[in-house]
Amino acid sequence: MTLQEKLRDLDTGTTAHFLKIGMIGAILIGLCLIYTLVQFKGLACETAMDQAQIARSLMSGKGFSTLYIRPLAIRQLSIADKKIPAKDFPDFYNAPLYPIVESLALLPAKKHLAMSTTDIISNGDRSIAILGVTLLLIGTVVWYFVARLMFDHSLAILSVGLILATDLMWQFAISGLPQHLLIIFFGLVTYCSLKASHANQEENDFQVLLWLAGAGLGLGLMSLTNGITALFVPGFLVFCLIGFSARIRAFLVPLTIYLLCIAPWLFRNMAVCGNPFGLSIYAALAGAGVTETSIMRGASTDLMLGGGMATKFRSGLMDQAAHLWEYLGLNIVIISFVVSLMHPFRSSFASLWRWIILLMWFGVSIGMTFFGVSGTISANQLHILFLPTFIIFGLAFLLVLWNRLEISLKPLRIAFLTLIFVLSGTPMLLTLIVGQTARIQWPPYVPPFISILQNWFQKEEVLCSDMPWAVAWYAERKCLLLPETVKAFDEISDYSTLGSPIVGLYLTPISGRDDFLSLVKGVNKEWGPVIMRTINLDEFLLKSFTPLPIDGQCILYADTERWARKTIK
Repeated sequence: MTLQEKLRDLDTGTTAHFLKIGMIGAILIGLCLIYTLVQFKGLACETAMDQAQIARSLMSGKGFSTLYIRPLAIRQLSIADKKIPAKDFPDFYNAPLYPIVESLALLPAKKHLAMSTTDIISNGDRSIAILGVTLLLIGTVVWYFVARLMFDHSLAILSVGLILATDLMWQFAISGLPQHLLIIFFGLVTYCSLKASHANQEENDFQVLLWLAGAGLGLGLMSLTNGITALFVPGFLVFCLIGFSARIRAFLVPLTIYLLCIAPWLFRNMAVCGNPFGLSIYAALAGAGVTETSIMRGASTDLMLGGGMATKFRSGLMDQAAHLWEYLGLNIVIISFVVSLMHPFRSSFASLWRWIILLMWFGVSIGMTFFGVSGTISANQLHILFLPTFIIFGLAFLLVLWNRLEISLKPLRIAFLTLIFVLSGTPMLLTLIVGQTARIQWPPYVPPFISILQNWFQKEEVLCSDMPWAVAWYAERKCLLLPETVKAFDEISDYSTLGSPIVGLYLTPISGRDDFLSLVKGVNKEWGPVIMRTINLDEFLLKSFTPLPIDGQCILYADTERWARKTIK
């Protein structure tokens, strides 16, 4: 090869192609490292820690068992005449798929999950954050192929760039929540639907049904990751009925595959607790003003269920509407998606899929209304799943408008695209510039001083806490969610319902930050003296206590002065 040919290959040939891929890869790796190092300070979400400790149980060969025990779970087993196990308490609250994936991510750190008091972030937290970032990158690849198949290569590359420029996508990546796995599955559902549409145009019924079966499988995997995503299915079935010539078969095949996918888990829950939907269904049935935590702490399954549903529905939708742009990552391109609904795209699939997306979005929004969305980064915040689709359609519409201006100057086009990226990426840029405000997720989590509980209590002993998910994850000890009443607490301990008496009570700012009126008349009224540390220990089950960091805002009650003992192996 002559020098001229080598230079041409370096500029436009195979070498140039690999250089571009290498450059993009280096940029992505650098971005992942920078964002994780600057922003990650451990897990901060209850669901993330809960699923992580279940993943550890799976990795240890204990199956879908949990160390985080909800009083309602005990009640549910009693109602179903099921034995309450002294060991390996079954989990029937969480969807199963993400803990399975997490268990694989935890394997390399299996022997190094325990924390010491000198650690700031646990190796388990780091493993889960690496998993989240990996899923984010895999998701962008999936959505690149979706956008390329729907429109073209250039728009696909720009769409992927806008997805990666959205700060909320990175926040979810390091949160420990399963949203990025859901985004991957939703991308696969969209890709299969698009391929089925193409096969329908070619009148290849076998290919149509094969791709729709794949879409049904993807929807099933989504429901096994988060049950609320089952509300994607009605909108998708509408697409099957109106988008294909063989309507009945196009409707039945994906529906059958979907049901076959989720059926084993429903049967498992039915066998374990007598309810195919487990505990999570009670959160949806709770009336207005009743929090999920209150339900899970209650000793009765009829805890204000069904009251004020109309009020709950109205306030839930209004809350989502008020924070919608925030839930969609503050990405400016999202606005253009709404306007794009009026534009007749040349692709028949694209024109139809926009309205199907709206149907799915509406269905999931209803589900989020009943189950509740506790914040921008929360387990039930599923608006983020639609962000890649909205970006693809919104950007396509913006490029159509730009092309209609017939501006041939390439620098102006580059300036236009740069402006879109700057506006979309500003929240992420500001996040990186400001950096962390603290090294740990305080309040209320102090991981090294939660993990110390494993040195003071043995594995077969039972603890109680207002944050049992964190005790289960960081201390690897069985921990009961603080019951609604002291009487229920005493009964569970006296009868050794969980295999042994309760020997420790760990209270944190989760209950301590309640105002005085809440402690007197609110959900913690019976626990007020214990939380405020005015309880007469002679009248309480646990006779010893010690304040714990930070600044004594956490407190541990115990049967004896465990902290004065030697470390328990």
